[in-house]
Amino acid sequence: MTNKSTSAKVRNRHGEVTLQQNETDSPIIPVGQLEHLQSFKPEAVDWVIQQTQAEAEHRRKEHRRVNTLVFIERIIGQIFALIVGFMAIGGGVYAAIKGQPWAGATIACAAITGLAVAFITGRKKR
Repeated sequence: MTNKSTSAKVRNRHGEVTLQQNETDSPIIPVGQLEHLQSFKPEAVDWVIQQTQAEAEHRRKEHRRVNTLVFIERIIGQIFALIVGFMAIGGGVYAAIKGQPWAGATIACAAITGLAVAFITGRKKR
């Protein structure tokens, strides 16, 4: 969890201005801000806590949905790679049966090599 706080004060002879900013990746508001809210609008604290809970639930659902879709995408990609590999081998076998054994072997090897390179370089980037 990362937190970042910034504050600035400016004073002159007429008064003082204070600016504070808190940034966090947590859905929970800092205690100091809740205490300040409690001092001038007590009924808003419960509302803020309810909204924080709703945001946390939404975040969890969205995270679960994204993970599920990424999993489905990867499985579909592997299935299509398997289909392409089988089709390439089938094309190479077909060419070899029709009297072109070198062309058939080249087609099958090139397709399998292409798939292997795609899998290896795809893993290295992650």
